[in-house]
Amino acid sequence: MSNVEFQRQLQQRLAELAALGQRRTERTVDCLPGGLCRISGRELVNFGGNDYLNLAHEVSCSDNVREVFAGQVGATASALVCGRSQWHDRLESALAGFEDTEAALLFPTGFAANLGLISSFVQTNDAVFCDRDNHASIIDACRSCAGRMLVYRGDRLESLDESLRRRRGEYGQVFIVTDGVFSMDGCVPDLGLICEIAERHDALVIVDEAHGTGVLGEHGRGACDFHNVEHRVLARVGTMSKALGGLGGFVAADATTVDWLRNTARSQFFSTALPPAICAAMLESLQIVQSEPQRRQNLAQLTAFAHQQISDLGLQTVESCAAPIVPILLVDEESAVRISSLLMEAGWFVPAIRPPTVARGTARLRLTLTVGHNRAQLAEVLACVRTLVESHHTKCTTA
Repeated sequence: MSNVEFQRQLQQRLAELAALGQRRTERTVDCLPGGLCRISGRELVNFGGNDYLNLAHEVSCSDNVREVFAGQVGATASALVCGRSQWHDRLESALAGFEDTEAALLFPTGFAANLGLISSFVQTNDAVFCDRDNHASIIDACRSCAGRMLVYRGDRLESLDESLRRRRGEYGQVFIVTDGVFSMDGCVPDLGLICEIAERHDALVIVDEAHGTGVLGEHGRGACDFHNVEHRVLARVGTMSKALGGLGGFVAADATTVDWLRNTARSQFFSTALPPAICAAMLESLQIVQSEPQRRQNLAQLTAFAHQQISDLGLQTVESCAAPIVPILLVDEESAVRISSLLMEAGWFVPAIRPPTVARGTARLRLTLTVGHNRAQLAEVLACVRTLVESHHTKCTTA
């Protein structure tokens, strides 16, 4: 097949995506402090980012961070060669302290952390049970690992229990891996019950805390902290690109587990280490998370207010969700895209989420909240959504 013919095939596939309302196009966004952004020269209230604690711009102003950045940009090598600077060492120690674990290991991204951890742990005769709503990084890692991948539904944990009862003897080691917060719904799984099931069947639990780190729990460590199951989980994966406002992933666990990953996680030791200035900035973010718990408390109050407003307006969302991710559920992709576009014209950036990111029939608008937002903004944007839903005769659906 020639290059020209292959390109024709790609054009046809792109046309098919467009017909389904699933073709994406690039967008240039300048994210601004205080929950704002600039798109095509217009300043909008930004409900699309994950800067939950408003740290992405704040820590960049630190004199310490600027000094480190002025001295060196890239790490120049992988961590196992010469890329692990004093800033990487200090950040790994600080993350272990924050997470109350023996050790932590940095990865270039949260995606790389999931890929490296799962591919390192799951061997040929093992099995990994993966929630069907897990992030793509978890799903891709489970698909590519050496063991058997089995899918379960988080709303049917009795089926997970039964499947483990029937099949546990077929495998050497069994892992259960779940998001701590499901990024399209804002929901937290029943980690207490998942741990009970794992302990009943001699399985190990891995939790991805990407959207929970800095936001949930008494100490801000995430969903495991929120459910008080940290001591029952093998390893926790985190990212510094959301509430911490920076870049990079990490795994927090006991020292032996981290040592194993340092020696076997290919996405870690075959990648150039994080820039030292990023590590310095993330040290600043961790200090703020620990010293200013009112940030996550204010965010929790704002999230509760958003859900109450949605209920009062007769819109549909996913109920009883603790994280600052607030979906408004619609029936079809076309409505979600159209209303998102009209909201942008009115000064609100509220992304439309549609298949394949979510299941067909559950297209939605997704608002991610930050401490830079306020109740007046939320009330106004949700009222605007309600008006647009009514004027376009759009039906809402339930999760």
